[in-house]
Amino acid sequence: MSVPPIRRIIAATDFSPGANAAVERAAQLAHAHGALLELLHAFDSSAWQSLVSVLDMQWLGGGAAPENALRQQLDALAAALAQREGLKVETHFAAGAPATVIAARARSMNAAAVVLARSSDPAALGTSGTLLRLLRHAPCPVLVVRDDGAKPYGRVLTAIDLREVSRRAAERALALFPAARHRLLYVVDPQWQHAAQHAGAEQAGGLLATLHGQARQKLDALAAELRAAGAGEIEAAVADARPALGIVEQAAAWSADCVVVGRHGQGLVAETLLGSTALDVIHHSGRDVLVVS
Repeated sequence: MSVPPIRRIIAATDFSPGANAAVERAAQLAHAHGALLELLHAFDSSAWQSLVSVLDMQWLGGGAAPENALRQQLDALAAALAQREGLKVETHFAAGAPATVIAARARSMNAAAVVLARSSDPAALGTSGTLLRLLRHAPCPVLVVRDDGAKPYGRVLTAIDLREVSRRAAERALALFPAARHRLLYVVDPQWQHAAQHAGAEQAGGLLATLHGQARQKLDALAAELRAAGAGEIEAAVADARPALGIVEQAAAWSADCVVVGRHGQGLVAETLLGSTALDVIHHSGRDVLVVS
């Protein structure tokens, strides 16, 4: 596997409950790999100025800029993590749109992964705008954390469409979570069944059997190749369903802790926007999701 060494994990935080869970997961990953953990806070000064313009300055504390307090909070969090986990922890504080700041920092520091929350409030529905924008532009895998997981991942499900990006997704998942049990999943979309049925009942059954057989053969070959390259326990599965539904159902049935998907024009995701499959998995799987480009 040609996966770069895992030397730096970036955890983006806005100090919310959701972000705290993401920081804990990032610390767990950094500890497992002996990697440096970087805590990043992006201060959106334009949003602050908009707030200042419409609210009572006296209520905001006499108009004092919050940068110093936020820097101190970030440094205190880093010091606490370093002492508690025995990690090397650095901080990065920058002004700007959070998604832009995070993507630029990950690129400049060659981060192995960025970890952040699905939303500030783990109980809230929906996905933050920062996360959506980051998923489109991140130069490295992005681990989307739903809530605070006390244990390392035990089961990781990777959606495979047998294109290059899904192979990279499997390789990154194996590198990041080497102690987990891994399953490669290929979902046969029902649209193939509809197309086959138009060709006649006998041909339909034969075509579906061929699709399943070919997918399983290729998955087994990929799993064997990954195991030969030093990966741990890997198995393969094929399911019939719409891609997102199949992934969500299989993750639930297998009790996966984390689901892995690819992005940017390789099967699961459209060319220029994050695809609906990845978003549906983030919204509905109830699991942490690793998105790999």
